[in-house]
Amino acid sequence: MRKSFVKELQELVGANIITPVTAQEIADYYKQREKDRPNRFSAVVNILGALLVSIGIVLVVAHNWDELRRTAKTFFAFLPLVTGQGLCLYVLLKKKNNIAWREAAGVILFFAVACSISLISQTYHISGTMSGFLLTWMLLTIPLVYILSSSVVALLYIAGITWYACDTGYFNYSDNVVPFYYLLLLTLVIPHYYSYVTHKKESNFFHLLNWLLVLSVTIVLGSFGTGQDRSEWVFAGYLALFSVFYLLGRLENFSNQKLSTNPFLIIGTLGIIFILMFRSFDSSWTGAFRYSDINNRASMYASRFLYITIAILTVAAWLMLSGYRAAKNIIFDPTGFSGFVLLLLLLAFRSMPHIAVLFINLWILFLAVFFIRKGALQDHLGILNFGLLIIATLAILRFFDDDIPFIWRGFFFLITGAGFFAANYMMVKKRKAITKN
Repeated sequence: MRKSFVKELQELVGANIITPVTAQEIADYYKQREKDRPNRFSAVVNILGALLVSIGIVLVVAHNWDELRRTAKTFFAFLPLVTGQGLCLYVLLKKKNNIAWREAAGVILFFAVACSISLISQTYHISGTMSGFLLTWMLLTIPLVYILSSSVVALLYIAGITWYACDTGYFNYSDNVVPFYYLLLLTLVIPHYYSYVTHKKESNFFHLLNWLLVLSVTIVLGSFGTGQDRSEWVFAGYLALFSVFYLLGRLENFSNQKLSTNPFLIIGTLGIIFILMFRSFDSSWTGAFRYSDINNRASMYASRFLYITIAILTVAAWLMLSGYRAAKNIIFDPTGFSGFVLLLLLLAFRSMPHIAVLFINLWILFLAVFFIRKGALQDHLGILNFGLLIIATLAILRFFDDDIPFIWRGFFFLITGAGFFAANYMMVKKRKAITKN
């Protein structure tokens, strides 16, 4: 327990705010809490040590690999696997409640599986692909997440399945190769993640899992398309995904936490604004809407990303409905509707791109006003300035738009700058009045 905390307790006792008995009870409570709390430094050191030992064993064996006979190679191929399994068995029998031991043993066995697969394949000349190796590796190591309750292995597993999806969907030069197994692999880790949602929402591992899951899904989504997918539907799919992230970030399990621990809200908001800003240019629409013949129109509706977008927006609609039922009142937040707006514009104004651009710009202004109003109501300068920053960014982008006269660009900048000063001045004045009262 910190000395400053003990000193503060003594000051409270001296000021007759609490009794000495109460102070001692508070001190005893925090001492017991510190004993029950896991040693994070020890866990990190053990995990790093396990990683270094695993890499060291691989390098030592690799240095002398060509000089070994097949029998010796087979022995060394299985040695890391047997060693890792023995360590995990020891942990389950003797150190089951020690987080540092569990995580270290899980990491060692995780990499030992990959090492053994690689060495056996090389020894007996078993051919295969990188995606096949990654798929086998991930399927063999996912049980470690549940047997050892290892969150580090879960993080490595998510990174591994992301690598698998990228290798299959992005780096494979064959057409129409889609990493559908990624969805199955991602589902396998959901029970472990759900246990954190229900019981360990304050854990650092939970926050890391959130960040890695959001980044993984964002990276992998594009791999489900094909070379024939139209770019406008890819943007629509990503905007739909960011809308789902935003709606998830506003759920009670995440919205009550610090902003830095809510990647759903951060990535969702920034992704929505980025795509809307990109689509606010006339060139991003006029090049996409050339449906003068039946073949082009048919290819539009044959795009796989169109149906991916609709599926993701179905999830977004369900989140909106469930959020409304949980709140028991209507809390209108237009940001989560952005995916629906772009989908409607793509379907309704494919032959009138200038009208679509106008609506996109108006929608961005509408979102900016929403954030400004939200910041004012919540007395939150960060949210208010974020809304003003959206307007300023839109003004800068329109500065490079040749279709708008210079006079209108100038007025737009003047109004935006004045809005910054006025909004912040009114907010500070309001805070001073509240403090004075």
